[in-house]
Amino acid sequence: MTMLLSLGITLPVMAQRSLVPAQYFFNQYLGNAAMAGADSSLNIMLSYNKQYDDMPGAPVNSLLSADYYLGKRVGLGLNVFNQKAGLLNQTRVALSYAYHLPVAEGQRLSFGISAAVVNNSLPLSDVDGDQEDPSLLDYNSRGSYVDGDFGLAYTVKGLNVQASLPTIRNYIVKEVYHTVDRPTLFTSASYKFNFGKEFNSVEPKLCYTQIKGNSDLWDFGLEARCANNLASIQTIYHSSSNYTVGLGIDAWSRFKIMAFYTSETKDTRRYTDGNLSLNLRVLLHKTK
Repeated sequence: MTMLLSLGITLPVMAQRSLVPAQYFFNQYLGNAAMAGADSSLNIMLSYNKQYDDMPGAPVNSLLSADYYLGKRVGLGLNVFNQKAGLLNQTRVALSYAYHLPVAEGQRLSFGISAAVVNNSLPLSDVDGDQEDPSLLDYNSRGSYVDGDFGLAYTVKGLNVQASLPTIRNYIVKEVYHTVDRPTLFTSASYKFNFGKEFNSVEPKLCYTQIKGNSDLWDFGLEARCANNLASIQTIYHSSSNYTVGLGIDAWSRFKIMAFYTSETKDTRRYTDGNLSLNLRVLLHKTK
């Protein structure tokens, strides 16, 4: 979160897309439209993210996600993302289409695209300052706008390689409403090693995220699953000198619960204690 100073009023400026811990392993569709319908279930996910110490005005993220394999190589998805930071409120609704193309035995190339509508708002009645400030009025006058994402994914046996372009609008439309700390490119590569029933698998993952207006981000993560795939542990180290740890459990084969803690970066560690993320994923109807 960065700060905008205008005529004596301080406002938090929200990035248009926020990386969430669940996108690395728990629900990869969140970071790549090509992963919509990647398995045979109707997946519904709820996610809630907030700062651990409940600092006033700190960002709070809520997310509803659903994706489904329709059949005939087609996957569909929906993401509804809301972020509140101080007085600012941003909602993004995206519909995704993915096509999963078999290229050889055991190999698949997936393409995905999302069409999104983004709305930013600021309730002037809650402003402690000049409510006639032109910067505030200009912010609300933007209204909603259309955006999109594009993604690719290649899978073969345990290998998964991905690349995605979030917020395509910024490559096409050049406007004055630019934000910093916004992901412009996300890539990842992982390999899943399968073992026995007690200790099921280990999947290391390397990610690179290009960030507009800031240093690019490297992530190295590891997911280990055990107890017949009922329990999972995730650890992710970020090149911003912080880390994420997650503990998860699968209940009744349809409910997956995952809790994450992400520490703050080196520069902000003195102000806050990190972020908590609670995630529930439900696997419903299977198409095959």
